Amino acid sequence: MSTARPDVQELIRSARRIRELIWQDPHRPRYHLVPPEGFFNDPNGALFWNGRYHLFYLAREPIPHPRRPGEELWVAVWDHVSSRDLVHWIQHPPAVRPKPDGSTPMGIYSGGAIKNAPRPTLVYHVPGQGTCIAVAEDDDLIEWRELPQNPVIPLHREDDEYVVFDPAGWYEEGTYCALIGNKNRRPGYEGDCTSLFTSPDLIRWEYQGPFYRSRREWTLEAEDAACPDFFPIGDRHMLLMHCHRPYGNTTHYYLGSYRDRRFVPQLHGRMSWISGQLSAPESLIDDRGRNIMFGWMADFRPGASALFGYERGAKARPEERNLLAWASVVSLPRVLSLAADGTLAIAPAPELEALRLNPRRQTDMRVPAGEEVTLEGITGNAIELLLRIDPGAATEVGVKVLCAPDGSEQTVISCLPGERKLQVDFRRSSLADDLQYGYYESDRGEAFPTAGMVQAAPFHLAVGEALELRVFIDRSVLEVFANGRQSLTQRVYPTRADSIGVRLFAAGGAARASVVEAWDMEPVAPW
Repeated sequence: MSTARPDVQELIRSARRIRELIWQDPHRPRYHLVPPEGFFNDPNGALFWNGRYHLFYLAREPIPHPRRPGEELWVAVWDHVSSRDLVHWIQHPPAVRPKPDGSTPMGIYSGGAIKNAPRPTLVYHVPGQGTCIAVAEDDDLIEWRELPQNPVIPLHREDDEYVVFDPAGWYEEGTYCALIGNKNRRPGYEGDCTSLFTSPDLIRWEYQGPFYRSRREWTLEAEDAACPDFFPIGDRHMLLMHCHRPYGNTTHYYLGSYRDRRFVPQLHGRMSWISGQLSAPESLIDDRGRNIMFGWMADFRPGASALFGYERGAKARPEERNLLAWASVVSLPRVLSLAADGTLAIAPAPELEALRLNPRRQTDMRVPAGEEVTLEGITGNAIELLLRIDPGAATEVGVKVLCAPDGSEQTVISCLPGERKLQVDFRRSSLADDLQYGYYESDRGEAFPTAGMVQAAPFHLAVGEALELRVFIDRSVLEVFANGRQSLTQRVYPTRADSIGVRLFAAGGAARASVVEAWDMEPVAPW
């Protein structure tokens, strides 16, 4: 006879039902970091401490509804995971969560870890209050002490030129520095801009003015500097962020000089483009001096954005809210560095190679113009591909993945040398007709679906340079790295179980693949 209390038994039943939903979901990744349940968005507070990589992210948990007795409101909370190897992650208790006294009814929003702080320190935004601070109480980073002086930077007044919103921070020469907000209202600083504050003790903060000036040849005035992240890289500094408008959440960055606590951008770039799915970038510097970045990949299936009351763009029908037991993915860890020419180099963390299984290799394959070459024995939807292709005279060359035998589903990764472009075409990635990809957001916050189903990035091959691709396919996730200097991130949702084929193709001229390697990837997701 069972001695478990009835409420415990029901919790166990609920947990098993969630696991059943997850097991049955063909789109849940196998080797990416995913939430154990429910919806999450922005990764936050990445840091390396005491031999472990730590990452926080905005999950959701219920609190009593502040205005409707007897009802619950799902609000943001900082969930916490850690890893010794950037591959296998364990879940910890939430680090920062809404207060039980109801004083934080909208939850805890985005922020970061203060880089180089003497103790691991989190800085984050609390809606309705402002910028808040929490300091780790133990080396496992399980216990966090929120400062009693919070909010240390209260919400701005209408006449303030700074905006109190997403924060980031670092520690230098005995002073804490924080970037606060995604806009600055000082005339001449229109467009993306964040504001600098400094403090000697984490409690008393002084406004220092706009941190940098953006330029319209780089970014639109509608863009902003949300989720900022600032750090040294090579002999320069990098400001990494995402913008909310006009085309959803897209990641962009500056490389430039930093002196006298002012940043001067010298180069602007992007990590996602219209129809792309990488946002909320977050980075850390590890014990080897590497800059390692993570990003958020949203979920575009019906009901995903409505899980636990979170809605963006088109609203899901109420009956759709229970279709999914999880939503959203953290990107693979990426190592950022400076190339010899001063531009940004991007590469998947080498620790991912530990997941490789069942190696396959083919060499010296001619790809005739206008034809496809099926890679026999190289198939799968949880694999890594490495390709080296000489485009020859081809106007477009690349690889098709997640292909159905009849081609009804396929995702096309291609390089167009003459157009200096790398792209992912996902117009035929899925036979589903209810996906909710992308949106355009006006200055008034109105969201409208976008029609684009091709994500294109600038990419130039030098004369005689081969196209080198590393492609990570993980069920509904696609991450592409090209020649160590460009990347594309995409969510795709094949409906057919046999959409696992891989094919090379060329158009406008013949190409040659000198090598194609493939590996199955060991699953690391707990369920």
